[in-house]
Amino acid sequence: FDRSTSLLSHLDEKDHPFSEVIIMLPPNVEAHDDYNNMTIVPTRAQHRAAPDVMDMCEADVKTEWFMLTNSYHHVANHVDLMFTPGKYQPVVPFTPATFPFCFKFPYCKETVNLAQRFNPGHSKVVLDFDMLYHTETRN
Repeated sequence: FDRSTSLLSHLDEKDHPFSEVIIMLPPNVEAHDDYNNMTIVPTRAQHRAAPDVMDMCEADVKTEWFMLTNSYHHVANHVDLMFTPGKYQPVVPFTPATFPFCFKFPYCKETVNLAQRFNPGHSKVVLDFDMLYHTETRN
């Protein structure tokens, strides 16, 4: 079952800067022939050669900058990329490690607990689905 169809079918309703979508697929999942019929954004499939946690490293990205998401994510109605004004350096988005933003969610609390094992003062959780990655630096 390919969950990417839901994300793609709603992409054109959104105001976003994305110029291409790469669908990372497990080796045993067949790519759809009709990805390009689901959105006007150029879309291509790539089969993973490593576990999905390695998608950031394995994706054959051709653009200068890229973002990651998964098929459970919903793209906001309007997407602004987070760069510093003037210098255009990407901003690393985070949320405070506090109850209203993190500790009431078990997965977030566990992430902070693990981080505090080697950094006792750890007080932020990086939001990697909202982060921009520089392709050349990644490569």
